[in-house]
Amino acid sequence: MSEQHYEIVIVGGGAAGISTAARLAKELPSGSIAIIEPSTEHYYQPIWTLVGGGVVPKEVSQRDTATLIPESCEWIRDAATGFDPENNKITTKDSGDIHYEYLIVAAGLQINWTDIKGLSRNLGKKGICSNYSYKSLDSTWENIRNLGKGTAIFTQPGSPIKCGGAPQKIMYLAEDYFKRS
Repeated sequence: MSEQHYEIVIVGGGAAGISTAARLAKELPSGSIAIIEPSTEHYYQPIWTLVGGGVVPKEVSQRDTATLIPESCEWIRDAATGFDPENNKITTKDSGDIHYEYLIVAAGLQINWTDIKGLSRNLGKKGICSNYSYKSLDSTWENIRNLGKGTAIFTQPGSPIKCGGAPQKIMYLAEDYFKRS
């Protein structure tokens, strides 16, 4: 593996990482920005509340990551496994060390469904849904649409979450649907 060096390295190819790269790429020479992102699928997660509320299909949130990386940026399809800020270096799973002048970390969050007993095996079933997973989005709208009577319970975690407003937004969308139907 040859040593790689970039003026800017962005860890994370989600909406934050890609939009930051696109903005910086307007000012910098081609090849001076690298994005480290292992996933070939990109999900525009801010729209997931609208998917859960039945406004748009979930497929509109999914794109091929390669089509979103700015042309003048390098896509390192790999995962960052270590940070060494004293040496301006990122270690990756398969691509070796990557050196930088400036580092932007926009890796997003990892949801640990297994931390709540029973959640991972029941998510998307038995009326249990979440707008924080592409796989369970369909069940959110299904639950809203099929609630004929009874009580819908929406939770607002006290811990840090991806989008603090999402639990409220889906509740408001559900309430609007319930009133109209």
